Amino acid sequence: MSAADQLVLWHGRTAPQVLEEPARTRSVVLLAACLHDRAAAAGLDGAAVAEVQLGQAADVLERYPLSALETCRTAPAAEGGDVVDELLGDYGTDGFERGRQVVRQALVHHQVDGGPHVRIADRRSALRDAGAPLYMDC
Repeated sequence: MSAADQLVLWHGRTAPQVLEEPARTRSVVLLAACLHDRAAAAGLDGAAVAEVQLGQAADVLERYPLSALETCRTAPAAEGGDVVDELLGDYGTDGFERGRQVVRQALVHHQVDGGPHVRIADRRSALRDAGAPLYMDC
């Protein structure tokens, strides 16, 4: 969740509307679900999650975001579980598609800046240079 938040915050430097609520929280949770899906599939846990390539998360976002969200359904409310339920309820609506577009744009922005195979870990220096508070372990 923290990596997704930082990735969205960095993108928000050039797209400030992304940082307005509830768009920010919904985008962070959707991105976190996509990142979690790829980390779980690769058997990554803890700091190793930083090895996930953002292009892989983009693939999840396009192909099966519903499945990725359903996997996160058991998350406590304090960790985005309530937002997961909202996103699942909105699936197939314009509201969901707007959120997916925000995440899509954030991932493309990171890939343009860091390359097509950029990993979460590779974004650390860009996040630091942008003055983002670094609280992800990578």
